[in-house]
Amino acid sequence: MPCPRCQILPLSSERRGTLLLTAAVRELIAVMGEFLRAHGLAFEDAGLELRLADANLVEFIERVRDSGSFNTLELQAIWALLLEAGESLSFQSLTRARTLEQWLKLLDACALIEILEAQRFVSWFQPILAARDGGLVGYESLLRGIRPDGGLMFPGEIFTLALANDLLFQVDRQARETALRCAAEQGLEGQLFVNFVPTAIYDPRHCLQSTVGWARRLGFDPGRLVFEVVETERVADFDHLKHILDFYRDAGYRVALDDVGSGYASLNLLATLKPDIIKIDMEIVRGVDRDPQRQSVLRALIGIARDLGIQTLAEGIETATELAYVLAQGVDLVQGYLFARPAQHPQAPYRPDPWPQP
Repeated sequence: MPCPRCQILPLSSERRGTLLLTAAVRELIAVMGEFLRAHGLAFEDAGLELRLADANLVEFIERVRDSGSFNTLELQAIWALLLEAGESLSFQSLTRARTLEQWLKLLDACALIEILEAQRFVSWFQPILAARDGGLVGYESLLRGIRPDGGLMFPGEIFTLALANDLLFQVDRQARETALRCAAEQGLEGQLFVNFVPTAIYDPRHCLQSTVGWARRLGFDPGRLVFEVVETERVADFDHLKHILDFYRDAGYRVALDDVGSGYASLNLLATLKPDIIKIDMEIVRGVDRDPQRQSVLRALIGIARDLGIQTLAEGIETATELAYVLAQGVDLVQGYLFARPAQHPQAPYRPDPWPQP
């Protein structure tokens, strides 16, 4: 059965069915009935709800928006739910119900919903190099969405819209699968860092089976894949995150924490989770060669990671002097604009010659 959190989109321009409209008080249901009659929309009054047959939710919400017929309190108190053909009202279907206000906000996210519906996510890739000699280790996969006009939607907008409209589950699932598919199409070698948002996974055995299935079908050796926790600082449930990471490790994959060092929470995670790799936050790396405070934090992180047997990756390197400094402190991996910007079709990264020696 498709999962409503990550496989079913809340709005679709194609989907039709029985539209249910209800509210906590009968007076608001009557207000909606007047609206429907004024717009010539046939409906059945079932007492606790109004029913519109063969309706499209997008078209209905657009009509609500364009009419300006409802005030803020009415938009917050009237609920709508679309039942697909043959679907009966159930507790599970009720989880898809939203207020008119929430549906109107989703209209603002239609650009993202269209990308999700058409599966127009792509991955761009940025190389990761070995600190010892600058050899290519692998790539980090970075999400992009292709708009209908061919323009790109970048991660900041994608995840802002996803968080505001409860689309994070759908975005995160498609992003993981897109990373694997695009890397296979490009024939990329080495390790592949695939980002994931732990709050978008409630049960790894269920939520991650499609990702694991894609990896197997595409022939990825588990040892090549590094699943990277993004927004490490926002993790509130350490036990849940550990459960996810244990699932990945049991399947043979490696795990990494992103943006480590930007706050206490990520430091506290190191001893608890013992990831295979930590990515040192770029706010620490940038200008580290001339900032004693950043240098102290960098040295401390590298020392803690070394004691715990964790590899370190310095990300966000933009200058030769930053590179020389992090190499001298003993990082294991490096990444940043100095070597290459993210690209859909990555070329050989720039490698300083001679490569700085620690």
